[in-house]
Amino acid sequence: MAHSVQPFRASYRSKISKYYNVYLHGAFVFFFGVCAIIFFASKIHNFKLVDGLAFVFGILFFNVCEYYIHKSFGHRKNPAALLFYKRHTGDHHSFFSDDEMYFDQAQDWRVILFPPWLVVLISILLFGIWSGVSILNQNMASLFSMAVMGSFLCYEIFHVCAHVPPGYWFTELPWIRMVRRLHTIHHRRHLMADRNFNILFPMMDRILKTIVQK
Repeated sequence: MAHSVQPFRASYRSKISKYYNVYLHGAFVFFFGVCAIIFFASKIHNFKLVDGLAFVFGILFFNVCEYYIHKSFGHRKNPAALLFYKRHTGDHHSFFSDDEMYFDQAQDWRVILFPPWLVVLISILLFGIWSGVSILNQNMASLFSMAVMGSFLCYEIFHVCAHVPPGYWFTELPWIRMVRRLHTIHHRRHLMADRNFNILFPMMDRILKTIVQK
């Protein structure tokens, strides 16, 4: 029997503060993230091609972290991250199912986007990494940090795209179609804890054979 999300949606929406503004939420995340990227980019001097390896490593690093954090904390009750489990499995997967994947109103983005404080935390962690690695190679430290923050912002964009109602031109782009298809499969209740954890591209899902494509 299909799981209806409508009762949960009504309950969730009733608890959203009247002062909450999803546009301010989204704008803050992306403004803060872009500012962090600009800061790290400003520290690049005398770029060498080999420095670019750090950018590639940053993208791969994010992909691995995305997979394991999503799987181990978003779908497992880990004492260290019960709030994340509640927000992800409890809220996000109750708000969206594979039969009802799309939001109805802008305020619904609240259950898609990460809380605004997360981009601040990631920036602080990246600044710490950047400060330490810069002692050895400032360009590599900067490019790695840019790649991780850029990947986080792309994750937010692509996750929203996965829940946008059909009919928009960008939903027909090949990469977006793949993201939407794989993420819809992930929202099948019997598969959500075991399959299709990557959003941006299914590298780790393919490596660890947790991908389901139809």
